[in-house]
Amino acid sequence: MMTGSDHIRAHRRRMAGLYLDGRACLYWESLEVGLDLANLAGIWRATLRLPVPRLEGTMPKIGQSVTIEIMNKPVLKGWLEAINAQGDEKSLNITISGRDLAGDLVDCAAQAEGPGRMDKVRLEAVVGHLAQPFGLSVDRVVDTGAPFEVVAFDTSSRAIDVIEQQSRQRGVLVTSDGLGKILLTKPGRTRADEDLIYPGGNVQKMEARMTQRFSDHIVKAQGTSRHRGEKAPLSPDMAAGLSTRVMGMGQHEERATCQFGYCHDSGVGRYRPQVYLARTSSEQQPQQSRSGTSLGSLLQQSRRIQRPGYHKATAATQPDTPSRQKGAPYSLDDQAAWRMRTTRAQATAYIYTVPRLVTQSGALWRPNQIVHVKDAINGVNGDMLIGGVTWVISSREVSTRLSVVPPDAYDLAGQADQTPRHGRSVRRHGLAGRHGR
Repeated sequence: MMTGSDHIRAHRRRMAGLYLDGRACLYWESLEVGLDLANLAGIWRATLRLPVPRLEGTMPKIGQSVTIEIMNKPVLKGWLEAINAQGDEKSLNITISGRDLAGDLVDCAAQAEGPGRMDKVRLEAVVGHLAQPFGLSVDRVVDTGAPFEVVAFDTSSRAIDVIEQQSRQRGVLVTSDGLGKILLTKPGRTRADEDLIYPGGNVQKMEARMTQRFSDHIVKAQGTSRHRGEKAPLSPDMAAGLSTRVMGMGQHEERATCQFGYCHDSGVGRYRPQVYLARTSSEQQPQQSRSGTSLGSLLQQSRRIQRPGYHKATAATQPDTPSRQKGAPYSLDDQAAWRMRTTRAQATAYIYTVPRLVTQSGALWRPNQIVHVKDAINGVNGDMLIGGVTWVISSREVSTRLSVVPPDAYDLAGQADQTPRHGRSVRRHGLAGRHGR
């Protein structure tokens, strides 16, 4: 005869399944699965309660393959990476966790045998070359632009570092589907078929996270000389000569070799600069980036911007960073603007918990979808981007946690400082239309 605990376990197993090395794990008490645009690899965690003495073959082991299903749909394939066990004379309480198959791209070297170099290659080929040894495939769902002239990386580079560096130069979002496929996509290509309403709606709990941000975002890169000639071959019969100075090329040379991109966040109340290094030449033409001599004046202007409570005469407020023109190459300025938006998204996030695993239509909630949010407490009434989804199944809770951020948070071609504020309905070119509106 089934006990109350047996009935609870059976009910949980109807909603979700955990499989270790292909065998169903029957003793799990709680299960969480998370997919987030901020992390390439999805994560999972489960708690198990085993009897003592334990049954043969029930103890989990590091390195086991993991498959997780929710509502009879696979949502994650990966590995068991960590075990924490505690016990007494009657039972064992075990917490196991890990990531999806893309986790190895985050940890491991891009090319362990030595420095890598690829010539005239597209982004999808770069990602495919790095992902293939780990059993991952690549799905390109957007245009990735022109081929790179050269992609070079040293032996200590992690695969994720190379992928991020190259994808930023093409304005492409790289994420995982949780099932062994790397997606080359854009943010917000689909729309959730249910709004989030708080209070008085479908949201059970709300959490707002707000932290300080940086005022100035600078992306620096070193290009190659555009006026330095080929090295002449040496010969013992040649006479020593004097080098000839080429006049008028200093500014062009500096612009080619000392490049930077810049974006100012006008919502920050004090001077807080941040610098990022683009470890490749970024393939920028001089006119597509800025000269090193102009950075000082930009930062000086930022330091003199009027701050709250500061009444002395100051310089005019920094102008909004202009949005990128459609079809223009992605510049270091675009990368700096992307850094600003992602930092802003991480500093201000709203997490809404709905007491279901699926939407009203029966579809699982998914990251990278546009969702309409009506939040009277935080003043949000408009379209937001689902940046992360966590499904939770336990004896106490069956829910989905949705982390939402501004729609352009992961968009390299976004509007930068001109992003509409929270509380306004956001309409952006290329997003799916509202249902029934």
